[in-house]
Amino acid sequence: MKLDFNQPIVGLDGTVIEGSNMGKILADQLAISTKGNALKLWEMATKLHRGEVIDLDQSDQSTVKEFIEKHESMPNLTKAQMLLVFIDTEKKTKA
Repeated sequence: MKLDFNQPIVGLDGTVIEGSNMGKILADQLAISTKGNALKLWEMATKLHRGEVIDLDQSDQSTVKEFIEKHESMPNLTKAQMLLVFIDTEKKTKA
């Protein structure tokens, strides 16, 4: 599945949070993480930081979803919008 996280975070009032970028946020968190497959997570992080679409197989999708869901310092506002990237992409591929 090709996932595009190169988009801003939207606040509760529906406005874009200036300077925010889901891909860069996720890239930073993957890069500083101390758990998981370091080489694989580093590769994902570098692509995300460059604003690239990442192509993940089912296993890697599960890894990234779980990483987002279980992240303890990322706010739910950010987590939810990252998880929606998976849901929205899946809907588009089935349409």
